[in-house]
Amino acid sequence: MKALKLILAAGMLSACSGAVSLQSGDEILLDSWTLTREGTSQQYDVKVPSTVAGVLYEQGYFGEEDILNGTAYYDVDKSIFDDAWIYKTTFDLDLAEAKHYDLVFNGLNYYADITLNGTQIAASDTTYGVFIVREYDVTKLLQKKNNLEVKVKRAQPRDLNIGFVDWNPRPLDESMGIIQTVKLCASGAVSIQDVFVIPSLDTEAFAEADLEVRVTLRNNQDAPVCGDIVLDLQDAGVCRVPVELQAGEERIVSVTPEQAANLHVENPRVWWSLDLGTPELYDLNVAVETEGAVSDKRDVTFGIREITSRLNEHGYRQFTLNGKDILLKGAGWTDDIFLRDTPESIDQQLHYVMDMNMNCVRFENIWGKDDTVYDLCDQYGLLALVGWSCQWEWESYCGIPEIHHVGCIYEPKEIDLAARYFEDQVIRLHNHPSVFAWMTGSDCVPIYELEKRYLEIYEKYDYRPYISSAKSLKSELTGWSGSKMAGPYEYVAPDYWYFDTDFGGAFGFNTETGIGANIPQAESLKKMIPADQLWPITDAWSKHCTTSSTAMHDMDVLTNVMNNVYGEAADFNDYVRKGHALDYDGTRAMFEAFRVNTPLTTGLVQWMLNSAWPSIYWQLYDYYGAPVAAYYGTKKACEPVQLIYNYKDSHVYLVNEGNMVGEVVATVKVYDEASALLCEQTKTVATSYRNTADVFDLGKFGGKPHFVALEIKDAKGSFVADNFYCIAAQRNVYDFEESTWYDSPITSYSDLRFAFAQPEASISMNVSYVDGVYTVEVTNNSQYISYMNILKVKDAEGNLVIPAYWSDNFFPLLPGQTKTVTCKVDKAGITIELDA
Repeated sequence: MKALKLILAAGMLSACSGAVSLQSGDEILLDSWTLTREGTSQQYDVKVPSTVAGVLYEQGYFGEEDILNGTAYYDVDKSIFDDAWIYKTTFDLDLAEAKHYDLVFNGLNYYADITLNGTQIAASDTTYGVFIVREYDVTKLLQKKNNLEVKVKRAQPRDLNIGFVDWNPRPLDESMGIIQTVKLCASGAVSIQDVFVIPSLDTEAFAEADLEVRVTLRNNQDAPVCGDIVLDLQDAGVCRVPVELQAGEERIVSVTPEQAANLHVENPRVWWSLDLGTPELYDLNVAVETEGAVSDKRDVTFGIREITSRLNEHGYRQFTLNGKDILLKGAGWTDDIFLRDTPESIDQQLHYVMDMNMNCVRFENIWGKDDTVYDLCDQYGLLALVGWSCQWEWESYCGIPEIHHVGCIYEPKEIDLAARYFEDQVIRLHNHPSVFAWMTGSDCVPIYELEKRYLEIYEKYDYRPYISSAKSLKSELTGWSGSKMAGPYEYVAPDYWYFDTDFGGAFGFNTETGIGANIPQAESLKKMIPADQLWPITDAWSKHCTTSSTAMHDMDVLTNVMNNVYGEAADFNDYVRKGHALDYDGTRAMFEAFRVNTPLTTGLVQWMLNSAWPSIYWQLYDYYGAPVAAYYGTKKACEPVQLIYNYKDSHVYLVNEGNMVGEVVATVKVYDEASALLCEQTKTVATSYRNTADVFDLGKFGGKPHFVALEIKDAKGSFVADNFYCIAAQRNVYDFEESTWYDSPITSYSDLRFAFAQPEASISMNVSYVDGVYTVEVTNNSQYISYMNILKVKDAEGNLVIPAYWSDNFFPLLPGQTKTVTCKVDKAGITIELDA
């Protein structure tokens, strides 16, 4: 249903192609504009939403060379963005009498002067701020032919703007532009301002649910009006509720099953996250009628589900979906640096999230040019954690001196603006069943006066869990956050997650963490970095690390770790391969440790999911859409039912966060450093949801380097999952007392040189194709373990094909093993290569 609606909405963007006649409840999107720098004559045809820098980038203003690659971005002359830029559009209307028209801007950045048909309806001295929905009554200003002009100016230091923080360089124009949709809405005497659906679900038998529908109505007339609210609920029929409004009154009308019987739902279709069930959705069509005719209408898609949270016995925040405790497994989202994401690119990225077996996406910032990303999370069953970014909490990003644990919002002007932001965005998102919580602070907690405002708004417009901070902080009003944000953000080895008990280790709700560099595949690196600077490592690499002034801004850490763990890289390809190995094992272990340690663990957010620009740090797939090694490590770690090696006690555990119940057959094989089989053991083990079982004790193999191969089959002998580890003779040694917010120093590294020191294996590959799916059989014809085998889908020019969904990749091959994997690719003329 929702996908169809997105297509239809796109088809409505034709206001400039001819005169449009709007009936009550109709709206048109104004998306075709021109853009001009003030004082110049050069005009660009643009689509809105957009940023000025994004438009110029797309239209070649910065030259033939891609400024996002190499170091050119840092040399761009940004002075052009000190000027105002002017968006203009025209549209024709067949005006109807007794109609009320509202012009709605869902997001302007940052200062704006708005003029319609020669009349200024907003001025930049009062029209500023990025997360505000602005609505203007333009009934008396509209003509048959209309000219709309928006002059924008960029945000300045001290402004509460969109923030990318240190994930990448700042946008050249500070994201200046019309960055959300613009629409013209028509109604009659009464307008519907909002529809908010609050479900109450029987989570014992799932036999019934009650809905409360809060309809915000506005009387556009200077006289009282009577009418009916008409509720048409999918699968439940239509009910009418009378309503009366005073002259000019705006009011929230609460409708419950007592007033509308169709709001009591028998045997409801329940919305579940994709790992636990089907994300069922309902459509609700709401109309308000006056004098027997539709005055306005609103369509809402929602889900029936219950989401709650509590502080468990350890003080960690535990989320519960429909009565089931869940472990959040997610990563942090960012939009493109020029806010150029499309429905297609967003859809592809969310398919990646699902393919990695994660169930959550964290939005630290209210991202998106429209609701596409949240609509798709609803459809796919991906939990969405939303909230404000830390760019308003640090003087270096915001420009306002910060107060410890409070941040930069403490003066009345900023408090008022942040509260207005919060109200508009809570209303925007409160019907999305995927959105399960709001975080109003990131590294800090809102100051008392601001949080009091937040809570008053939240009580009125939302019902889901509210969290004051992503960090372990205590609010005067809401108590402990129950979350933690203690790092790391830089490399730690796989065993860190099991041994650390004070910082980012496997306990609690870790809202953002990761192992630092998630190095792209060679094909992507060659796009990012000029050929003459690829090897040895140069400053061109550093320019694509983070922009943090503290750390993580060069390749030194990764190179040092690599030299100690695998040995110094011989060349570019060797460096990339060893970087992949560090990334795969480190990221996989992070997710695995949080799974093994439930219920001590309640959630984990990898920092990050994606990149705003070509990057080497903090990503599970790169800017171009190609998965990095961590992608497949995450996919492996988050298999619904999986065997996991615990680096702390050398035991193997069976974990289950899916719907499989019953017995499985678990097998372990242990090989020595020369690939000779030391041990093989099989056990039948019972499994059920969130039941962690201790299956094998491999402690006797400690003290010598060895390989561990694990496999699960179901009771019928069908393959379920496999896993593989390189275990060093000695563990890493950490100096936890010297830990910082971004890392825990390793003073002695585990030696894994044996993993890459195996004699070269003879590998053969067979590829077949049926109905859009490639099946690849890879065989190790030798007696030696082939440690890391990377499959690549390439086009005729040698580029990685994006997307390509592999069932497994970056995998080992045991002596004599044949492994069968599949790949879904929607592209012809491709080749499949094996990099072994």
